[in-house]
Amino acid sequence: MMKYLLTGASAAVLMFATQAVAGNYSTAWQKQVSETATVTTSSDGGAGVTVGVVDTGIVASNPEVVGHVSALSSCAAVTFKCSNGVTDDNSHGTAVASILGGTFSSTAPMSGVAPNVTIVAEKVLNASGSGYDTDVANGIVKATQAGAKVINLSLTYMPTNAVVNAVNYAASKGVTIVWAGGNSAMPLNGGAPSVGFSAAVPSHIIFVGSVSPTNTLSSFSNTPGTGNITIGASNTSYASLWLDAPGQNIVAPWVTHNTYAYWTGTSMSTPEVAGAAALLDATWPVLVRNGTTSAVLFKTATSLGASGTFGNGLLDLDRAFQPIGTLTVTGANGVPIPLTALTGTMVSGGALGALSGVKSQLSSYTSFDAYQRNFMVNLSGIIATTSTLSYAQISKTPPVNTGVVGTTGGQFMLVGLALNSSAESAAGILGASSGDQTSPGARAPDPVYVAFAGNDGTFWAVGQSVSSSLGFAQATWGADSPVAQQADGLGVASALVDLAQGGRSATMGQAVGPVRFAASWSSSPDPVGSLQASDRNRSDSSVMALAVTAKMNSHWSVGATYSNLKEDNGLLGSVYQGLGPLSLGARHQSQLLGLSSVLDLGSGRAFLAEASTVSSDGASMQSGLIQSVSPLRAAAWGVSFVQSGAMVGGDALTLSLRQPLRVISGQAQMLTTSVDDQGYATTTLMPVSLAPSGHETDLILNYAAPVSKSASLDGGVSLRSDAENQAGVDAIDLHLGLNVLF
Repeated sequence: MMKYLLTGASAAVLMFATQAVAGNYSTAWQKQVSETATVTTSSDGGAGVTVGVVDTGIVASNPEVVGHVSALSSCAAVTFKCSNGVTDDNSHGTAVASILGGTFSSTAPMSGVAPNVTIVAEKVLNASGSGYDTDVANGIVKATQAGAKVINLSLTYMPTNAVVNAVNYAASKGVTIVWAGGNSAMPLNGGAPSVGFSAAVPSHIIFVGSVSPTNTLSSFSNTPGTGNITIGASNTSYASLWLDAPGQNIVAPWVTHNTYAYWTGTSMSTPEVAGAAALLDATWPVLVRNGTTSAVLFKTATSLGASGTFGNGLLDLDRAFQPIGTLTVTGANGVPIPLTALTGTMVSGGALGALSGVKSQLSSYTSFDAYQRNFMVNLSGIIATTSTLSYAQISKTPPVNTGVVGTTGGQFMLVGLALNSSAESAAGILGASSGDQTSPGARAPDPVYVAFAGNDGTFWAVGQSVSSSLGFAQATWGADSPVAQQADGLGVASALVDLAQGGRSATMGQAVGPVRFAASWSSSPDPVGSLQASDRNRSDSSVMALAVTAKMNSHWSVGATYSNLKEDNGLLGSVYQGLGPLSLGARHQSQLLGLSSVLDLGSGRAFLAEASTVSSDGASMQSGLIQSVSPLRAAAWGVSFVQSGAMVGGDALTLSLRQPLRVISGQAQMLTTSVDDQGYATTTLMPVSLAPSGHETDLILNYAAPVSKSASLDGGVSLRSDAENQAGVDAIDLHLGLNVLF
């Protein structure tokens, strides 16, 4: 048997400047530890974790530990009789236990690092602070059997056969052993190797040195040196298993004198590290299961210098609670997705609003670091939302050049932007969808629009980089009908047509007696991606629309519209990467059925009412955070009144009320991950509504009038409530445009 002393052969407990309880005597560093513990206390403070203190016993009634001492605490000594049982008759054990797990109080002179742990004290040293290796070995075994996940050994490191066997047993049960490096100002174990340990020990043992309040090596502290734990042909250096923590003038109870004292030694720095390990284990049980508690502490330590002197460096509890490595989330196929791959993956808007249901789930989402520790992260920012200002904004349209050429059968019209404006501007000015995307670095074709309105009611138009919605309305109602302007402004019957604009388009219409037939096809601009159809990351859309209208009598007309929208990597105007981590499906088809009714009130006045319903198909995804999307239903309606010749000949005053297209039913099955109290992650599917949080309602006043034989002005104001179907977002939009005849 070998005799043990408290943390080293040449120095046991060093006490300085004993003080009364009345004051706060924490050193600057101990205050830092207490503040860190305060932050941790707000979560669990180590609750649920049992920590073994193998030492001189404990005074369970001491205010720092009362209520937190396990009933399994005992006298584990086998070479001497504990006359007072587990009760500490030296003070060292209670001081160590208090530094590790003392109750947090803003008024006490100290606080433990992990104030809510359960302490199982095993008395292995007598009143003079000495015992034998068989006593220590028995204490390690009994603490392990009592359920300790961390064992603090603030006593001399001597790897005898008895102690080695006990440590091997504890490591096999997943226990983290935290051992004082010693106070002899020499290399650990005299530089000699440690032999006989099992392969599990290096990942379950931590040696601790002491530093001063200025983070210099304490004069008495041992160092890791160049020694190793030798297991077969494998060597694990003491330096790689070493941490430092402050060990000078640490305030703790001196129970034999019923007061507090300044304590110095690696005995004091060791429970600081053990408390940190307990906090990690309580927060992330997966560390216990994987045996990586010590690895996290080593990885997050602050380097202080040469590893032979400082090992991994200074314990940094704040960093230990931060993610290590790249955070990941779990995809539908079970494959981890790095958070760095989630940026800019979706632009929402239109009928889906801001995807508020999906955003809500993403705002508190479970991610995992390199050590499988779960962290809640806010991922809602990966969904960009169509910008909507909550205050007045003015849109100034650059001049639109219109050329009209009359023929015996009708008239041709050519429309283009003046000053060679870019297609990007044209898309916004002439009504292209906000979700349209063009290939990177490519300049889209200049906008052009050619139309023919025949005297017999024939209408056709072709265009590029220009919205086809007005042409479709003219084909449906007649090129010279004021109802065409109303229908275009409402955007109800053309709700799907508006989602595929800015690319190429073709429109035709024909009157057969009182009935008109119209057809239209349009597409979005060249998509983002390689422009190859096989590239499933591109986003584009195309729409085919049919309409029929009929004059029921001289004052009443009705119409019906059908349109079919095809979207690649998009859904009702929201666009995303088809193979990205946040997708609503690679391909979608949506169908619209719309009804219109027009009442001609005479004297240039007309009233238009429209309603439409849209159904979109569902989709299943192989990966990403959304596994499937159910079929959706959406709806829109609007009414409009127009007065021609309101102020001057040829003008038109229009007042409209509408609710644009909005999803009313449908959901996504979204993956959510939770972690149970054993640290096991479970991924489940959560149904999330795709209906927007708001219901946009617009009141629109528009006025158009000629200002000369060759120019006309068009201006208006829109009051939008729940703009872009986002609850609480209101907007006032002002518009002013100029049309020049050439």
